[in-house]
Amino acid sequence: MRAFNPRTAAGVIVLALCACGNGGATSPQKAIDATTQAVYNDDLNAMQAHFDDALRKDVTLGGVSTLSQKLHTFGAYKGLTQTVADASDGRYDYNAAFDNATMAVHVRMDGDGRIAAYRIDVPQSVVARK
Repeated sequence: MRAFNPRTAAGVIVLALCACGNGGATSPQKAIDATTQAVYNDDLNAMQAHFDDALRKDVTLGGVSTLSQKLHTFGAYKGLTQTVADASDGRYDYNAAFDNATMAVHVRMDGDGRIAAYRIDVPQSVVARK
């Protein structure tokens, strides 16, 4: 018979708590990254996949197309880096990196983990990175 090891028991408890901690919810960064990639790809359905009902109604195919064209002028989309997280208010800010620019993405998540507000601050012109 094996002796009881408190370290092993504590480790199992921590793993169990971590596994239960997020309830299987998608992290905001994954949803924001997928949404930003969908905008870049001019894919309205994929863009709206994480939106709440109110925001989904506000987005048009023409608006997504226009934004996608603007984003392509900055080169390939490289991904997000979180700059601000206020989970209590559901507000998150990211820097979206492209080949030739970095721009801010501002998001508000609703209580169900859906995107309730989404804005990309697109620069007026390409400023070369050094």
